[in-house]
Amino acid sequence: MYIGAIDIGGTKTIVGIVNESGKILYKEQFKTNINDRELHFKTCSEMLFYCLSTLDLSVLQLVGIGINMPGMVDNKKGILIKAPYAGWAGTEVRSYFQEATGVKNVYVENDVNSCAIGELHFGYGKTYKNYLWMTVSTGIGGAIINEGKLLRGGWNCAGEFGHLKVEYERPFLCPCGGWGCLEAHGSGTAITKMVKQEIAKNPEFSKLFESVNLSTDAVGCAILAREGNETACSIYKKAAIWIGRGISYCVNILNPDAVIIGGGVASSLDLMIDHIRQTIETNVISTLLGFEIKTTMLGYEAALLGAASLILEK
Repeated sequence: MYIGAIDIGGTKTIVGIVNESGKILYKEQFKTNINDRELHFKTCSEMLFYCLSTLDLSVLQLVGIGINMPGMVDNKKGILIKAPYAGWAGTEVRSYFQEATGVKNVYVENDVNSCAIGELHFGYGKTYKNYLWMTVSTGIGGAIINEGKLLRGGWNCAGEFGHLKVEYERPFLCPCGGWGCLEAHGSGTAITKMVKQEIAKNPEFSKLFESVNLSTDAVGCAILAREGNETACSIYKKAAIWIGRGISYCVNILNPDAVIIGGGVASSLDLMIDHIRQTIETNVISTLLGFEIKTTMLGYEAALLGAASLILEK
Protein backbone atom coordinates (compact mmCIF):
# COMPACT_ATOMS: atom_id res chain seq x y z
CA MET A 1 0.00 0.00 0.00
CA TYR A 2 1.37 3.39 -1.01
CA ILE A 3 0.15 6.59 0.67
CA GLY A 4 0.94 10.15 -0.34
CA ALA A 5 1.73 12.34 2.69
CA ILE A 6 2.05 16.13 2.69
CA ASP A 7 2.97 17.93 5.90
CA ILE A 8 2.70 21.70 5.49
CA GLY A 9 4.09 23.44 8.56
CA GLY A 10 4.56 27.07 9.45
CA THR A 11 8.27 26.94 8.57
CA LYS A 12 8.94 23.75 6.61
CA THR A 13 7.03 21.34 4.39
CA ILE A 14 7.73 17.63 3.94
CA VAL A 15 6.25 15.58 1.10
CA GLY A 16 6.69 11.84 0.97
CA ILE A 17 5.46 8.36 0.19
CA VAL A 18 4.65 6.10 3.17
CA ASN A 19 3.51 2.49 3.41
CA GLU A 20 0.88 1.02 5.74
CA SER A 21 3.52 0.01 8.31
CA GLY A 22 4.65 3.60 8.76
CA LYS A 23 7.85 3.27 6.77
CA ILE A 24 8.77 6.42 4.86
CA LEU A 25 9.84 5.19 1.45
CA TYR A 26 10.98 8.57 0.14
CA LYS A 27 10.58 12.21 1.19
CA GLU A 28 11.62 15.72 0.28
CA GLN A 29 11.75 18.74 2.60
CA PHE A 30 11.60 22.42 1.64
CA LYS A 31 10.68 25.79 3.10
CA THR A 32 7.01 26.73 3.40
CA ASN A 33 6.21 29.69 1.19
CA ILE A 34 3.75 31.51 3.43
CA ASN A 35 3.77 34.53 1.11
CA ASP A 36 2.26 32.69 -1.85
CA ARG A 37 -0.16 29.97 -0.84
CA GLU A 38 -1.16 28.93 -4.36
CA LEU A 39 2.44 28.65 -5.50
CA HIS A 40 3.28 26.59 -2.43
CA PHE A 41 0.43 24.17 -3.08
CA LYS A 42 1.65 23.82 -6.66
CA THR A 43 5.16 23.04 -5.41
CA CYS A 44 3.75 20.41 -3.03
CA SER A 45 1.85 18.60 -5.78
CA GLU A 46 4.89 18.71 -8.08
CA MET A 47 7.08 17.34 -5.30
CA LEU A 48 4.63 14.50 -4.71
CA PHE A 49 4.98 13.46 -8.35
CA TYR A 50 8.76 13.73 -8.02
CA CYS A 51 8.72 11.38 -5.00
CA LEU A 52 6.60 8.91 -6.95
CA SER A 53 8.92 9.01 -9.96
CA THR A 54 11.96 8.46 -7.73
CA LEU A 55 10.33 5.25 -6.48
CA ASP A 56 9.25 4.32 -10.02
CA LEU A 57 5.60 4.54 -8.98
CA SER A 58 2.51 5.98 -10.65
CA VAL A 59 0.01 8.28 -8.95
CA LEU A 60 -2.55 5.58 -9.75
CA GLN A 61 -0.83 3.36 -7.18
CA LEU A 62 -1.64 5.74 -4.32
CA VAL A 63 -4.55 4.66 -2.14
CA GLY A 64 -4.91 8.26 -1.02
CA ILE A 65 -3.21 11.47 0.06
CA GLY A 66 -3.17 12.80 3.62
CA ILE A 67 -2.46 16.50 4.05
CA ASN A 68 -1.59 18.43 7.22
CA MET A 69 -2.26 22.15 7.56
CA PRO A 70 -0.77 24.43 10.25
CA GLY A 71 -4.02 25.72 11.68
CA MET A 72 -7.72 25.12 12.25
CA VAL A 73 -9.27 22.77 9.69
CA ASP A 74 -12.78 21.68 8.70
CA ASN A 75 -11.80 18.09 7.97
CA LYS A 76 -15.23 17.18 6.57
CA LYS A 77 -15.04 19.84 3.87
CA GLY A 78 -11.26 19.74 3.47
CA ILE A 79 -10.95 23.47 4.17
CA LEU A 80 -8.31 25.35 6.12
CA ILE A 81 -10.29 27.71 8.36
CA LYS A 82 -7.37 29.73 9.70
CA ALA A 83 -3.61 29.41 10.10
CA PRO A 84 -2.53 32.34 12.34
CA TYR A 85 1.23 31.98 11.81
CA ALA A 86 1.01 31.73 8.02
CA GLY A 87 -1.78 34.28 7.71
CA TRP A 88 -3.87 31.87 5.61
CA ALA A 89 -7.64 31.57 5.95
CA GLY A 90 -10.63 30.13 4.10
CA THR A 91 -8.58 27.86 1.84
CA GLU A 92 -9.98 25.00 -0.25
CA VAL A 93 -7.24 22.43 0.30
CA ARG A 94 -8.81 19.10 -0.61
CA SER A 95 -10.35 20.25 -3.89
CA TYR A 96 -7.06 21.83 -4.97
CA PHE A 97 -5.04 18.64 -4.47
CA GLN A 98 -7.75 16.43 -5.94
CA GLU A 99 -7.58 18.48 -9.13
CA ALA A 100 -3.78 18.84 -9.13
CA THR A 101 -3.07 15.13 -8.62
CA GLY A 102 -6.13 13.36 -9.97
CA VAL A 103 -6.45 11.49 -6.65
CA LYS A 104 -9.96 11.67 -5.20
CA ASN A 105 -9.18 10.05 -1.86
CA VAL A 106 -7.69 13.16 -0.19
CA TYR A 107 -8.06 13.98 3.50
CA VAL A 108 -7.03 17.22 5.18
CA GLU A 109 -6.41 17.69 8.89
CA ASN A 110 -4.84 20.02 11.40
CA ASP A 111 -1.18 19.03 11.69
CA VAL A 112 -1.25 18.27 15.40
CA ASN A 113 -4.44 16.22 15.09
CA SER A 114 -2.57 14.21 12.47
CA CYS A 115 0.36 13.71 14.84
CA ALA A 116 -1.99 12.41 17.52
CA ILE A 117 -3.63 10.01 15.06
CA GLY A 118 -0.20 8.90 13.83
CA GLU A 119 0.79 8.17 17.43
CA LEU A 120 -2.28 5.94 17.71
CA HIS A 121 -1.20 3.88 14.69
CA PHE A 122 2.57 3.86 14.99
CA GLY A 123 3.57 4.96 18.51
CA TYR A 124 2.29 5.26 22.06
CA GLY A 125 -1.27 4.48 20.98
CA LYS A 126 -0.40 0.89 21.81
CA THR A 127 0.22 1.94 25.43
CA TYR A 128 -2.13 4.86 26.11
CA LYS A 129 -5.74 5.41 25.03
CA ASN A 130 -6.16 8.80 26.69
CA TYR A 131 -3.45 11.32 25.95
CA LEU A 132 -2.71 14.89 24.97
CA TRP A 133 -0.43 15.46 21.99
CA MET A 134 1.42 18.79 22.04
CA THR A 135 3.60 20.14 19.25
CA VAL A 136 6.15 22.73 20.40
CA SER A 137 7.74 24.10 17.26
CA THR A 138 7.32 27.30 15.23
CA GLY A 139 4.02 27.57 17.08
CA ILE A 140 2.28 25.40 19.66
CA GLY A 141 -0.63 23.13 18.87
CA GLY A 142 -2.51 20.40 20.65
CA ALA A 143 -4.76 17.41 20.14
CA ILE A 144 -6.79 15.22 22.47
CA ILE A 145 -7.12 11.45 22.22
CA ASN A 146 -9.99 10.12 24.32
CA GLU A 147 -10.54 6.35 24.56
CA GLY A 148 -8.48 5.85 21.42
CA LYS A 149 -10.31 8.44 19.33
CA LEU A 150 -9.57 12.04 18.39
CA LEU A 151 -11.76 14.53 20.24
CA ARG A 152 -12.73 17.14 17.66
CA GLY A 153 -15.14 19.47 19.44
CA GLY A 154 -18.16 21.29 18.04
CA TRP A 155 -16.28 23.11 15.27
CA ASN A 156 -13.44 20.61 14.74
CA CYS A 157 -11.06 22.88 16.66
CA ALA A 158 -10.62 21.13 20.02
CA GLY A 159 -7.11 21.16 21.44
CA GLU A 160 -5.91 24.69 20.64
CA PHE A 161 -3.45 24.52 23.54
CA GLY A 162 -1.25 27.18 21.97
CA HIS A 163 -3.84 29.85 22.67
CA LEU A 164 -4.34 29.16 26.35
CA LYS A 165 -3.48 32.32 28.28
CA VAL A 166 -0.38 31.62 30.38
CA GLU A 167 0.95 35.14 31.05
CA TYR A 168 -0.98 38.18 32.27
CA GLU A 169 1.58 40.46 33.90
CA ARG A 170 3.87 40.89 30.85
CA PRO A 171 2.01 39.24 27.97
CA PHE A 172 3.46 38.99 24.46
CA LEU A 173 1.40 39.48 21.32
CA CYS A 174 0.48 36.19 19.62
CA PRO A 175 0.01 35.71 15.85
CA CYS A 176 -3.65 34.94 16.59
CA GLY A 177 -4.10 38.56 17.74
CA GLY A 178 -4.38 37.73 21.43
CA TRP A 179 -1.95 38.51 24.23
CA GLY A 180 -0.26 36.13 26.65
CA CYS A 181 -0.90 32.93 24.65
CA LEU A 182 1.28 29.88 25.26
CA GLU A 183 2.39 30.03 21.61
CA ALA A 184 3.67 33.58 22.15
CA HIS A 185 5.71 32.54 25.19
CA GLY A 186 6.76 28.90 24.93
CA SER A 187 7.17 28.10 21.22
CA GLY A 188 10.43 27.87 19.29
CA THR A 189 9.62 31.26 17.80
CA ALA A 190 9.14 32.70 21.29
CA ILE A 191 12.42 31.24 22.52
CA THR A 192 14.22 32.73 19.52
CA LYS A 193 12.63 36.11 20.31
CA MET A 194 13.90 35.91 23.90
CA VAL A 195 17.37 35.01 22.62
CA LYS A 196 17.49 38.06 20.35
CA GLN A 197 16.21 40.34 23.11
CA GLU A 198 18.93 39.09 25.46
CA ILE A 199 21.61 39.48 22.78
CA ALA A 200 20.54 43.10 22.23
CA LYS A 201 21.11 44.01 25.88
CA ASN A 202 23.89 41.58 26.84
CA PRO A 203 27.12 41.91 24.78
CA GLU A 204 28.74 38.95 26.54
CA PHE A 205 25.87 36.67 25.60
CA SER A 206 26.07 37.91 22.03
CA LYS A 207 29.81 37.15 21.86
CA LEU A 208 29.17 33.53 22.86
CA PHE A 209 27.10 32.97 19.73
CA GLU A 210 29.72 34.67 17.55
CA SER A 211 32.69 32.84 19.07
CA VAL A 212 31.43 29.38 18.09
CA ASN A 213 29.32 30.48 15.11
CA LEU A 214 25.98 29.48 16.63
CA SER A 215 22.64 30.47 15.13
CA THR A 216 20.95 33.12 17.27
CA ASP A 217 17.80 31.11 17.79
CA ALA A 218 16.28 28.37 19.96
CA VAL A 219 18.71 25.78 18.58
CA GLY A 220 21.81 27.84 19.34
CA CYS A 221 20.44 28.71 22.77
CA ALA A 222 19.91 25.01 23.53
CA ILE A 223 23.57 24.30 22.76
CA LEU A 224 24.71 27.02 25.18
CA ALA A 225 22.24 25.84 27.82
CA ARG A 226 23.65 22.31 27.65
CA GLU A 227 27.10 23.81 28.21
CA GLY A 228 25.76 25.40 31.39
CA ASN A 229 25.40 29.04 30.30
CA GLU A 230 23.15 30.66 32.89
CA THR A 231 21.46 33.10 30.50
CA ALA A 232 20.60 30.36 28.01
CA CYS A 233 19.34 28.14 30.83
CA SER A 234 17.15 30.95 32.16
CA ILE A 235 15.52 31.39 28.74
CA TYR A 236 14.60 27.71 28.60
CA LYS A 237 13.42 27.87 32.22
CA LYS A 238 10.98 30.67 31.34
CA ALA A 239 9.63 28.73 28.35
CA ALA A 240 9.31 25.62 30.51
CA ILE A 241 7.26 27.41 33.15
CA TRP A 242 4.82 28.68 30.53
CA ILE A 243 4.58 25.24 28.91
CA GLY A 244 3.99 23.72 32.34
CA ARG A 245 1.15 26.15 32.96
CA GLY A 246 -0.49 25.24 29.67
CA ILE A 247 -0.19 21.51 30.36
CA SER A 248 -1.58 22.03 33.87
CA TYR A 249 -4.80 23.58 32.59
CA CYS A 250 -5.34 20.69 30.18
CA VAL A 251 -4.57 17.99 32.73
CA ASN A 252 -7.00 19.41 35.30
CA ILE A 253 -9.79 19.33 32.72
CA LEU A 254 -9.03 16.16 30.74
CA ASN A 255 -7.19 13.80 33.15
CA PRO A 256 -4.94 12.13 30.53
CA ASP A 257 -2.77 9.06 30.99
CA ALA A 258 0.07 10.85 29.20
CA VAL A 259 1.18 14.07 27.57
CA ILE A 260 3.15 13.37 24.40
CA ILE A 261 5.35 16.17 23.09
CA GLY A 262 6.67 16.54 19.57
CA GLY A 263 8.01 19.28 17.32
CA GLY A 264 11.46 20.83 17.03
CA VAL A 265 11.59 22.09 20.61
CA ALA A 266 10.87 18.55 21.87
CA SER A 267 14.55 17.80 21.20
CA SER A 268 15.32 20.26 24.01
CA LEU A 269 12.81 18.77 26.44
CA ASP A 270 15.70 17.63 28.68
CA LEU A 271 16.48 21.32 29.34
CA MET A 272 12.91 22.03 30.44
CA ILE A 273 11.42 18.88 31.91
CA ASP A 274 12.31 19.58 35.57
CA HIS A 275 10.79 23.08 35.44
CA ILE A 276 7.75 21.80 33.53
CA ARG A 277 7.17 19.15 36.22
CA GLN A 278 7.62 21.66 39.05
CA THR A 279 5.07 23.98 37.47
CA ILE A 280 2.65 21.11 36.92
CA GLU A 281 2.97 19.95 40.53
CA THR A 282 2.12 23.46 41.69
CA ASN A 283 -0.96 23.79 39.47
CA VAL A 284 -2.47 20.31 39.03
CA ILE A 285 -4.73 18.71 41.63
CA SER A 286 -2.73 15.96 43.32
CA THR A 287 -5.07 13.10 42.35
CA LEU A 288 -4.34 13.78 38.66
CA LEU A 289 -0.54 13.80 38.89
CA GLY A 290 -0.02 10.17 37.84
CA PHE A 291 0.30 10.94 34.12
CA GLU A 292 3.46 10.49 32.07
CA ILE A 293 5.27 13.10 29.97
CA LYS A 294 6.82 11.53 26.88
CA THR A 295 8.60 12.61 23.73
CA THR A 296 6.81 11.17 20.70
CA MET A 297 7.97 7.77 19.44
CA LEU A 298 7.61 9.05 15.87
CA GLY A 299 10.55 11.45 15.98
CA TYR A 300 11.14 14.22 13.48
CA GLU A 301 8.71 12.76 10.94
CA ALA A 302 5.76 12.55 13.37
CA ALA A 303 3.64 14.91 11.31
CA LEU A 304 4.43 13.20 8.00
CA LEU A 305 3.49 9.82 9.48
CA GLY A 306 0.40 11.48 10.89
CA ALA A 307 -0.61 12.66 7.43
CA ALA A 308 -0.27 9.11 6.13
CA SER A 309 -2.32 7.78 9.05
CA LEU A 310 -5.29 9.89 7.91
CA ILE A 311 -5.72 7.43 5.06
CA LEU A 312 -5.41 4.44 7.38
CA GLU A 313 -8.11 5.96 9.62
CA LYS A 314 -10.51 5.95 6.67
